[in-house]
Amino acid sequence: MKKHINYICTQATIEEIEKRWKDETEKHKDIPQYIPVSKEFIEEAKKGTRITYIGKINNKIICDATVILKQEGIGKESTLKDEIINNNRVFLCAIRTDKEYENQGYFSELYHFMEEELKKKGYTEISLSVDIKETRNLMIYFNLGFTNYIKSTILYGNNKEYIYNYYYKKI
Repeated sequence: MKKHINYICTQATIEEIEKRWKDETEKHKDIPQYIPVSKEFIEEAKKGTRITYIGKINNKIICDATVILKQEGIGKESTLKDEIINNNRVFLCAIRTDKEYENQGYFSELYHFMEEELKKKGYTEISLSVDIKETRNLMIYFNLGFTNYIKSTILYGNNKEYIYNYYYKKI
């Protein structure tokens, strides 16, 4: 399925995860949550509860996505653990593509690579969540096959209310 020349999809090393989060934290200095979130992602990757997949051009990471493999890899406050992760289902999160590479199919290529790798590891389902206001992302996920609705939740932060829908797909 590879369609981009010089584009490589792979599982990230801890060093690559650390660099990606350092770069993202630098880009988002105005969002204080990035620092503790980045530390959590790195620590959980070291424990083996999460895997990050990356897309690179000329050794530069341009997109990434992380899957949480085990319930202990989700924050303690989550009440959705049983619904979004089990022995067969992983949870997809932290999906990012650098702005200059958006809308060119790089994430789709990374996603398909990641899905094949997860199948090889024995997983049969992937779940994810999306803010209902992010209609563009919602359409991307629907096009990738995330059409099985799990439930909705309301989260509060920065004096705002966020409604997330959770979906899964069989792989």
